[in-house]
Amino acid sequence: MKSFLVVLLFSVVSVASFGQEITDLENYPLKSIDDYKKAEPKVVECVDYLFSTPVSKEDKNRLEANKFIILWMTGTDYTFSVDTKATELTEGNDALFTMYMAGMAKVVLESETKLSDDVIHNKVRDMLVAYCKEESNNCKPTRKLRKWMK
Repeated sequence: MKSFLVVLLFSVVSVASFGQEITDLENYPLKSIDDYKKAEPKVVECVDYLFSTPVSKEDKNRLEANKFIILWMTGTDYTFSVDTKATELTEGNDALFTMYMAGMAKVVLESETKLSDDVIHNKVRDMLVAYCKEESNNCKPTRKLRKWMK
């Protein structure tokens, strides 16, 4: 799983250089367990940014936020299960898949108790449905998401 996240991270990094709006991410070195713990509020901030801005390959801030979240996910003590539910829901749409990953981070971080993979999936699915319903987000829903949008 971690190797998959590392591959995803390098894919995101290789797409573009990163912008200036989210500038303090370099203040989170993510080298020790304590670093990962201290970065948790910033991870949630990055997820909120992703879910509040339209999908755009030119938005360097979205790329930077994605990079930071995936980097955090690869080293944190939390575990994330990416199974067929996630891949079927996102149907090969890279933007939706990275949003799914980001949503998992937020759901786990904002929960006071450990959640089952099914509960996490359902919460993230609902986040994606709400995001895709807003046409200005430029995110075309998959067939599975359209079913949940009704």
